[in-house]
Amino acid sequence: MPVFVTDEEGADGGMSGESESVTNFSGTPAWWSTQILTEVVRSDDGVGDLLRLLRERGRRAFFIVDDALACQPAFKPILEQEEIFMFRASDSEPRTGDVDQLVAMLRDKKNPPDAVAGVGGGSTMDLAKAVGICVANPKPAEAYQGYGLDMKRGSEIWVLPTLSGTGAEVTPIAVLRGPEKKLGINNSFTAPTVAVVDPRLSAGVPKFNRFYTMMDCFFHHYEITKSRTSAHDAVGDSIKGLEMARSVLSRDLAVYDPDAAITSAMASVLGGSSSIGGRVGVSHAISYGLSNSSPKLPHSVAVTISMLACRDVYDGGGYDDTVGFLETNGMPLPRAADYGIGESHIAKMTATALGMEKLWQSHFGDDWRGIVDSGFVQDIYKRIVAA
Repeated sequence: MPVFVTDEEGADGGMSGESESVTNFSGTPAWWSTQILTEVVRSDDGVGDLLRLLRERGRRAFFIVDDALACQPAFKPILEQEEIFMFRASDSEPRTGDVDQLVAMLRDKKNPPDAVAGVGGGSTMDLAKAVGICVANPKPAEAYQGYGLDMKRGSEIWVLPTLSGTGAEVTPIAVLRGPEKKLGINNSFTAPTVAVVDPRLSAGVPKFNRFYTMMDCFFHHYEITKSRTSAHDAVGDSIKGLEMARSVLSRDLAVYDPDAAITSAMASVLGGSSSIGGRVGVSHAISYGLSNSSPKLPHSVAVTISMLACRDVYDGGGYDDTVGFLETNGMPLPRAADYGIGESHIAKMTATALGMEKLWQSHFGDDWRGIVDSGFVQDIYKRIVAA
């Protein structure tokens, strides 16, 4: 079974000797068109800039850090902070119970911090975002999974992404696994206040993670470009992000490459900006059913499995790209069976996917119910479990 590794390889991951372009990245003008709520700090010293800016702005942060970073000297200044929680992102995506636990911990402090800082990949950032907003709201986190719910602004949320592709560094969404569903807290107060983006921090990421996270970025952009409900600016950002993701995935990602890292970081931000006015479609709807049936199945792998089963839906375009990227990187076709998903899960997965109404509408339009029914969805899952 493939394992979605979060342990970062090497002491410095090859951060020495990177091209001059990484240093120049800090001066890059904004490359997104959609208005975002997050201040994006382009950095060539992400750890140093995060701590410096927090200090200069008088913020005292509670740090939520992917525990895979504990072995990397580059993150030592963060690991030495007084208030810190190490999150095992390799075990599962963040759960509503994780949020409730941390919120209770912060509320019990005599002098609670005024910022929550997430350091890691999309799961770690989503956990930080959820804690940041839920600390100011009385109900359990599962009560806030959804859209347009009444919530108060919480603590400032700061993020330092160590993996490029999720877009979580700028999205007003914190995706959580709840007792009954996997769904985001979708609220403007969930958007990070500040995102410090340093392409060097992905240097130690294993190939599997680097590849599949950028695959998710590609699918995000691809589906928004095919959407019937996305805003013009969002589609524009996704068109740019799509080409960036395609250029990265069309090379072997076994070895960290500074220029590819910059392109990946830019594509990731575009993935976040495009999600504000854009919406993904069929393969993401199908992926939610898969994820709910296997907690160990990474979202990025689930979407890849879904796209491979949606060849007809996307007229071969997304499918052909996906197969090509896998071949270029020497990756086998991912299988649901590798994560314990079989025929017995089809009914549950179908119910979950059919609940993603906005995603079906995104791809098929307002008349989607005339196309998508339980039989339509079941046929896709039957292809998946038979692969």
